[in-house]
Amino acid sequence: MSNNPIVAINQSKVANRPESYQTMMKVGPKVCITTASHPGFLGFEQLLQTGIHPMAGRYGGGAIDMHETLNPIGMFQYTVWKDVQSHEEMHHDNFKEIYELCGDCLDMVIEGPWEPYYEIICSDLPPIIAMTDVLAALGGAFAKQEAVPKVALAAKRAIAIGDHWVMDGHEQQFEEGAEKTLRWFKDNVPGMIGWMILKQFGVSAIGSFQLDPQGMLKATLGANPPAYNTNRGSAIPETPPIPGQTPTQYLVHMEWESPEAAHMGIAHAMLDYECRQIHNDGVLAHLDKGPYYQIFAPMMEQGQWRKKLVK
Repeated sequence: MSNNPIVAINQSKVANRPESYQTMMKVGPKVCITTASHPGFLGFEQLLQTGIHPMAGRYGGGAIDMHETLNPIGMFQYTVWKDVQSHEEMHHDNFKEIYELCGDCLDMVIEGPWEPYYEIICSDLPPIIAMTDVLAALGGAFAKQEAVPKVALAAKRAIAIGDHWVMDGHEQQFEEGAEKTLRWFKDNVPGMIGWMILKQFGVSAIGSFQLDPQGMLKATLGANPPAYNTNRGSAIPETPPIPGQTPTQYLVHMEWESPEAAHMGIAHAMLDYECRQIHNDGVLAHLDKGPYYQIFAPMMEQGQWRKKLVK
């Protein structure tokens, strides 16, 4: 494991209807406030799916902008932690509160939740700032005679998340090839803001609502929480209670200034000769499944954790 924080991504699919958005705005902040009660909590980003990358027609039934037609839509909630035990302690200490809050959301859930843990292998993400902070960021770079920095505007970006399952024994080659591809993007493609490579290493049972049989049958819409217990027991684990999947899953997280920039930017892996060779040999040659890119928009975020990343 690197010295970077770890990320738990609560993944679900929800009904794309007005009532779902009303529930998100009512319940989401309360969940975030409860989660932030633990000292090991470092930050969060909540992302809502707006479309997919059609990948040169391979997924021609999809499009970058499907925010009105895609149903269900993906919802990824990143929570960032000092370690696994901190996340599991938070779920244990606030189990009744989070159970009740999440119970209020179940009538919009189509699939999930599923909450894998990810190690941040490497990253190049700028801090999140507002439009009013842009001049200060640029002026600071000029004063230090540094290159003009990339700017990640709060709630104004398009985030592309690519699912890659890597052949056993090919993890190092994939990581090197993916990093080389992403650095090429950032150096050569307009609108590329930043990126990180995430490697799954397990799943939170309680964060995935994987209760024991008695708890599972008691999990109805609303309050009345069952006992804190899963098929893996009731102790607070120090490591992920559910082991990581095989083949190993990697998520490539990219941030672009707009969905259109993401569409054209990712296409360089197919259309630019130099980038195509890097991506073919370093990424595609090591996959058992993928890539598949979903496009998300930030809904709520607290990005202080990005300043803690080891580049």
